[in-house]
Amino acid sequence: MKNLIRIIILIIIITGVYGKGNQATLLVRCDDIGMCHAVNVAAKELAETEIPLNYSIMFVCPWYQEAVDILKEYDNVCFGIHLTLNSEWKNYRWGPCTVQANVSSLVDENGYFFPRQDLAYAADLSLKEIEIEIRAQIERALRSELNVQYCDTHMSTLDTRKDIHRLVVRLANEYGLIFSEFVSDSRMSGMYSQPPEEKMGSLLKQLDKINPKGVNLLVCHLGKTGSEMDALIDMNPSGPAFMSRHREAELKVLISPEFRQKIKDNAIHLSTYSRAYEQRKEVK
Repeated sequence: MKNLIRIIILIIIITGVYGKGNQATLLVRCDDIGMCHAVNVAAKELAETEIPLNYSIMFVCPWYQEAVDILKEYDNVCFGIHLTLNSEWKNYRWGPCTVQANVSSLVDENGYFFPRQDLAYAADLSLKEIEIEIRAQIERALRSELNVQYCDTHMSTLDTRKDIHRLVVRLANEYGLIFSEFVSDSRMSGMYSQPPEEKMGSLLKQLDKINPKGVNLLVCHLGKTGSEMDALIDMNPSGPAFMSRHREAELKVLISPEFRQKIKDNAIHLSTYSRAYEQRKEVK
């Protein structure tokens, strides 16, 4: 009888230890915060759910100041810098944080960032000028009222070329920022490419198949339909038509009871870059 009790206790201990170790961790990251008012409104609505979130803010965009004002009080949000060298929306463009004359290789004839990676690379970007601009974006973010913890990149211009990628990593380390790429182990396919009416079903299925080990990343894009966002047209061929509907659909999924229930049912641990990074250091 005593041996049976010992076996039962041992099974309980082992199950408890390995159950915790195999619990899936999920980072919900919302990109392009600060891009426009409609994105900021959506970000505030999601933040009010109080779930752990990661907001990547575009400090090159005029509306970043509103994002800072309305989001700074949310303790459930980990804030990051969405480092940017592209400006992809027709009739709504932005340029560098620094003086344009100092980064002339990064902009078109009108002083705006190029809308696509191929156009940027064709302009023969200066690595020195990229460093000047990335420093300016980081320092603007650090001067804001947000507790900025990490950085990532907008589109792929800062990722594809190895020399540019090394520069971004070096600057992140220099400024004491977590570089997002080094925290997550796997990136979910997400909802971006799905039709608005299929986003819910697609994400719920992905959560059923989530990697139980390591840190999973879900990248989302928020927004609200309306005259502002409805007017935006992505100049990248891969950009979805009626983009505002897509972004509002992603918001609706993330604030839905179905999403929260699926997280609970699958025992998924929602986390932030700062927490996941600290936990990873503890394990090492």
